[in-house]
Amino acid sequence: MRALSMLVISTLLGLAACDRTPMRPAEPEGLTAAEMSIQPGLGFEQVPLSRAAEAAAAEEAAETANFSDDPLADELSQERAMQLELPTADGPMWRVLRQTRISIDETTQLFEAVHPAAVRTLAGQRIKLQGYMLPLEANDRTAHFLISPYTPVCFFHPPAEPNEVIEVRLGRPISAGYHLVEVTGVLTLADNGEKGLFFQMNGATARVVERVDGML
Repeated sequence: MRALSMLVISTLLGLAACDRTPMRPAEPEGLTAAEMSIQPGLGFEQVPLSRAAEAAAAEEAAETANFSDDPLADELSQERAMQLELPTADGPMWRVLRQTRISIDETTQLFEAVHPAAVRTLAGQRIKLQGYMLPLEANDRTAHFLISPYTPVCFFHPPAEPNEVIEVRLGRPISAGYHLVEVTGVLTLADNGEKGLFFQMNGATARVVERVDGML
């Protein structure tokens, strides 16, 4: 199922080759004990853990992937291990959204999302959160992109799981890149099972918090 999830969203991301890994910006601030206690949904299985524990889990996953018969799963596992070595923008809002449970309908092969009360409460609310941009337009400036709490490493593959990705459309474009951005707008719950997108922010505003060199 994990390999399939990567293939569905990846149709959005084939805009450029993955020729360079982004340089590492400054580390974000750590999470509070209360934030750490929130259990993850379908996202990275080892979150929330310490960075040392995350790195150890990622290394183990990469070693396991060497014995896989699925080349795509192997590649994605290696990219996830790389992401866990890069800065994240994880925080309270992402940890709430991650509680959404994702499944795949065996008949239609489409994603389905079940949002808990904590996520439904956010729908229609104006929120602000930070995340790493993955542009969906091949321009120097963009008004349409995905954000997730993880630094993207490739345009051909999704930056995270469906419950860790928000599709953003801005009123005004900003500089495109793998940048750390802060987005403000109204969160809506989408139902795009084909592309695996279940969160949107339309007509939002955004600013680049920290530029990440190495792409575009």
